[in-house]
Amino acid sequence: MSNKFISKEEINKNRTPFELMDWVKQKRCHIASTQDGESDLLLKKKLAKQFEEEVYPLAIFGCHKYGNTKQILMRPIIGNQNYDAVITDLSSEPASISYIEITITLEGRSDKKIRRLLDKQGIFQSKIFDGDEVAGKELSRIVEAAKRKEAKDYPKETSLIIVFDDGCNFRRFVNDEYLNTVVKENILKLDLRFSKLYLVGHYQDTFLEFDLGKRI
Repeated sequence: MSNKFISKEEINKNRTPFELMDWVKQKRCHIASTQDGESDLLLKKKLAKQFEEEVYPLAIFGCHKYGNTKQILMRPIIGNQNYDAVITDLSSEPASISYIEITITLEGRSDKKIRRLLDKQGIFQSKIFDGDEVAGKELSRIVEAAKRKEAKDYPKETSLIIVFDDGCNFRRFVNDEYLNTVVKENILKLDLRFSKLYLVGHYQDTFLEFDLGKRI
């Protein structure tokens, strides 16, 4: 992705939750206004990967967690450090700092193939998916995403965000109560060294918070 669309310096700025979401929406439209930019977003090339997998989910999280406030500043960090964002809370004196680690559920090969076909042809021959099977696979991916972070050390006051596909095929078969049960039975028993765990739906519908305070 060309720096005329987006740069690390532009991403790594402090913004309030609503400012971050507004910027993400505007930037998405700007990038998608050209064929190359739209392709980068679809295939998650170059900085588009971090933009889609870290910055956009951070904006969703911020709007759910903090709402329309100017007391919270969110700063995505593109780099090799062991966190993806810094949260500054200005409501206390002095301001408090916390960290966010973001991970996504990994796509299967068929998902990647569909995105490549969309990029090349614009359309593809549709396939009827079993909604129950789709939901089950995504639940397994959520658990696997948590396991990838097991037994790893992070700075104190770091929260983990797991971003997943909560589209209609998922929400039709999985409600918040069932998702809570899956997390409690399969994830909370893991050695996750975070203060909190959040499940954040990519389509902005799902937001669940779990306290892991004993592990900070």
